[in-house]
Amino acid sequence: MRYLEMARALQRMGLEVTLAIPGKTSLESEVPLVSYDETRPDGLKVLVENHETTLISGYLIKKFPFLEQSRSRLVVDLYDPIVLENLHYYLKEPLKNQEVMNSQAVSVTNALARVGDFFICGNERQRDYWIGLLTANQRVNPRNFAEDSSLRRLIDVVGVGLPDREPRPHPLLRGLHPAIPPNARLVLWGGGIWNWLDPLTLVQAWPEVLKGHPEARLVFLGTRHPNPQVPIHEMAEKTQRLAAEVGEKDKTILFFEWLSYEDRESLLCEADIGVTLHPVHLETRYSIRTRVLDYIWARLPILITEGDVTSEWVRQGALGAVVPPFDPREVSRSLIYILDQPKDYWSSRFDALRETLSWPSVVRPLQRYCLEGGYAPDRLERAAGEADAEEDINYLRHALTLWRQEGFSTLVHRTWRYLQWRLART
Repeated sequence: MRYLEMARALQRMGLEVTLAIPGKTSLESEVPLVSYDETRPDGLKVLVENHETTLISGYLIKKFPFLEQSRSRLVVDLYDPIVLENLHYYLKEPLKNQEVMNSQAVSVTNALARVGDFFICGNERQRDYWIGLLTANQRVNPRNFAEDSSLRRLIDVVGVGLPDREPRPHPLLRGLHPAIPPNARLVLWGGGIWNWLDPLTLVQAWPEVLKGHPEARLVFLGTRHPNPQVPIHEMAEKTQRLAAEVGEKDKTILFFEWLSYEDRESLLCEADIGVTLHPVHLETRYSIRTRVLDYIWARLPILITEGDVTSEWVRQGALGAVVPPFDPREVSRSLIYILDQPKDYWSSRFDALRETLSWPSVVRPLQRYCLEGGYAPDRLERAAGEADAEEDINYLRHALTLWRQEGFSTLVHRTWRYLQWRLART
């Protein structure tokens, strides 16, 4: 969804955007969608070479080695620090398996660092982290520094934005679900119950919350991953067992596997508080909890553990409460305090942050690069030589296709970009 929203925002800002999707899709979008077959990379290669800028991420650089020598300017998305994520994801695997996965993730990340003309990441903390990676891969060097001593032309922040409309409500749970009366106050855990999060402290705090607000209901989403091939996380099972142990499972603590996009939106409208709790560890420091973006969009007061970027937003904007990790007493006290206020008490506090997180604001560094940026100064000398003749022949084939499909003016524009690239290599 992030790439779709980025594409929509860039298109509305005047850029021509194509969204390439592995496999077939039934998604309808105003942004042109092109499916590609991962087992037949030639189709994707033609698509890449017919675009001035290509955004890539993750394992694509290993799946499609041609990207390293592409004429297209490469924007590398480092939003997801896969090395840190994998440390948690594979924590229960045998150590040798963990080491193999870690080596693969490090290799992919280093490959991405070497090929990018421009890099985007999720927040300023991440940017500091990634500048370290770029330094280790010799991308912080005299050529790039001379271009821009702040390195903003090399790496900038393009995180996650909010939809450009208000969430749409329709009746979903309150007064309709047998365990949720019409006067219920809904406390929402609005995403997956993953192993690296801390739902257990919330369940431990819940009986004390009920003493102050017996009408409260705790709703968990994401007991299973939306991809059925991903096994249920151990933390989801532990949370349900603990809810049963405190005597509230299926009474005041309710679990749902996953909701459609539309129903999730409705639940955000119905909820009174959005919660996310986590241990304070390395992944926390650099992550962005996307569920918190959902809460901000719906103007939900937020209860969150300290340590990540979004907890700073909550504290600075007085958007709810920030609690220390593994502290049931503070969690219950904070929930009762938030529930003591009417929901609209918090609403206007979200205005400034919602503007900052609008998609046009979020994607502006990427738009600026697409309009004004070029090859990274230390990447001007793409490996040239014996492959040039074959590339020229391939380009003539691409040019003929482009002329037939998009017209002469587009062909002239793309040819000029090609000549600039060839001159930079000589």
